[in-house]
Amino acid sequence: MHQPATQTRQQLNRPGFTLIEVLVVIAVITVLLSLVFSAGGMIRLASFNTEDLSQIRQLGIGHAAYQNVYSERFVDVGLPHGGYGVEARSFTESLEPFMVSPILRSPLDLSPYWESQMQAGEDNPPVNRRTSYGMNNYLSRNYSPMVALLGPGAAADRLAKIQKPDRVVCFLHMSPKGDYAVSDHPHVENWAYGPEPWKLANDQVSIWAAEGEPSVTELAKSNYGFVDGSTATLMFNEVYISPQENRFDPDVVQQ
Repeated sequence: MHQPATQTRQQLNRPGFTLIEVLVVIAVITVLLSLVFSAGGMIRLASFNTEDLSQIRQLGIGHAAYQNVYSERFVDVGLPHGGYGVEARSFTESLEPFMVSPILRSPLDLSPYWESQMQAGEDNPPVNRRTSYGMNNYLSRNYSPMVALLGPGAAADRLAKIQKPDRVVCFLHMSPKGDYAVSDHPHVENWAYGPEPWKLANDQVSIWAAEGEPSVTELAKSNYGFVDGSTATLMFNEVYISPQENRFDPDVVQQ
C-alpha cells in the first residue's frame, strides 16, 4: 500500500538540525563544562587555603608552647638562601617537640625542590627544600637586620619586645623556586630597593600562595601567621608598603 502523497511530503519537509545549530549546542556545552571545571578548581583551592591556614595556626600554637618553656623567646632560623645552613637551629626542628605532628609542607606548595621530586643522577643536585614556610627575619636572633646594625641583643626575638603581636608577621610562605626556596626566612630589609617592592619580595617569598598560581602584583594574596598565633589571607600591600609602613619590622608596627 502506498502512503498518501501529502504524508510523504510532510516527512520530507520535517525540520532537522542545521550545522549552525549543532555548533551552537557544542559551544554551550563547552562553556558549561568550563564553568564546572572552573568551579571545581576554585573549590579545591579554597580547601587547600583552609588547610594551609590551619597548618600556619598550628605553627603558631607550637610556637606559643615553645615560648612558654623558653622564657618568651622566639624560635630562630638556620637555613640561609642557597646553602645548607644549620638545620638544628631552624624552627623546623625547634618546634617539632611542641607539635602533634611536624607541619612543614603546605598543600599549596608545588615547589620542585622537595627531595621526592629531584631527578636521579644529577651531578649537582639542588639543596633540598625543608619547609614551605619561613619566619620573619626581624624576629631572628641571627638574621635580623637590627642585629647587623646594632649588634647582638638588638633583635626583637622575644614576646616582651613586641607591643602589637597581632600585627607583626611571624610565619609566611617561602618562594617555591630560586635560592630562597630552600631557606626558612626572607630578608625583608632588601625589599625596599626599588619602586615595586612586591617584585623583590616575590624572589624570596610567595606573595601569591593563596591564589594557586603566580600573580606578581601588590594585590597578590598569601597566607600569613602573626606573633599572637592568629592567621589571615592578605594582599601584599596589606603587609608591606615601604620600610616605614609594614607588618614585619616591630619598631615600625609599634609606632
